[in-house]
Amino acid sequence: MLSNPKNSGIVTIIGEVNVGKSSLLNILVKKDVSIITHKSNTTNKQIKGIKSYKNSQIIFIDTPGLYINKGKTNRNFLSEIWSAVTEADFLCIVVDGNRTVSNVVYQLLEQINEKNLPKKRIILAINKIDLISKDKLLKKTQEINDKYEFDKIFMISALKNDGIDDLLNWFTKHLPQKKWLYPPHIISDQSLDQQLNEKTRQIILLRIHDEIPYNIEVSSDNIINVSKSKLRIFQSIYVHNQRHRSILIGKKGETIKSISIGARKKIEKFTNKKIDLFLEVKIKKKGVVVN
Repeated sequence: MLSNPKNSGIVTIIGEVNVGKSSLLNILVKKDVSIITHKSNTTNKQIKGIKSYKNSQIIFIDTPGLYINKGKTNRNFLSEIWSAVTEADFLCIVVDGNRTVSNVVYQLLEQINEKNLPKKRIILAINKIDLISKDKLLKKTQEINDKYEFDKIFMISALKNDGIDDLLNWFTKHLPQKKWLYPPHIISDQSLDQQLNEKTRQIILLRIHDEIPYNIEVSSDNIINVSKSKLRIFQSIYVHNQRHRSILIGKKGETIKSISIGARKKIEKFTNKKIDLFLEVKIKKKGVVVN
């Protein structure tokens, strides 16, 4: 038996759109790994945040939000979710304490039970408890309990950092004894390019609101180390038509200028470096850049 054993496990975070999954991931790893905006399904693919401390390493996977839609987009999201479910040791179902839990959540839980998957501990995190009275919270808990029996239920507020330590300690206590999957200094499976792309995408979604679809793409074409304390970054923003391109650029270039300033500040805070940022909006149709 090792005198200093390593413990490691994967926690997949699942829930409907806008219940606070990304906020929970960020507070758990104490870093803005997953971007947060007002738009539904800002998270459009798996995002991994890694928490390493003492002898424990926990890989948290943020997944796209569940919603009822029979289109191709929802099928892609469900594929991302099922992939994350399959590899997980724990499933953390997040619900908004102020919202009715839709059948799509319970249907997913039924499907998980029906699948021939290795046994997984499934816990419930009722989020945004700072916005709900104790009486309503107890009623909500009982209502959910009547429909599904979880291994553990936690009352949390990702925004206020309430109940997060209890949640983290529970995961740590139940981790299997396994080798770590990542070096201790790694906090995300995303490359630097991907993380910088997401910072700019976040600013776009915050500034443009509903006119631009969630699946807008940002690509870092070149990152130049000007010095130890300064980066020069060239990014392309890909949209699907000229109307979206015009919206992003704005009258006399004012909108793209505002986006550039916001993204530069966001990236500077993330990298702790001075940033020169250059953005170009391009049209991509069926994978081909047309301008």
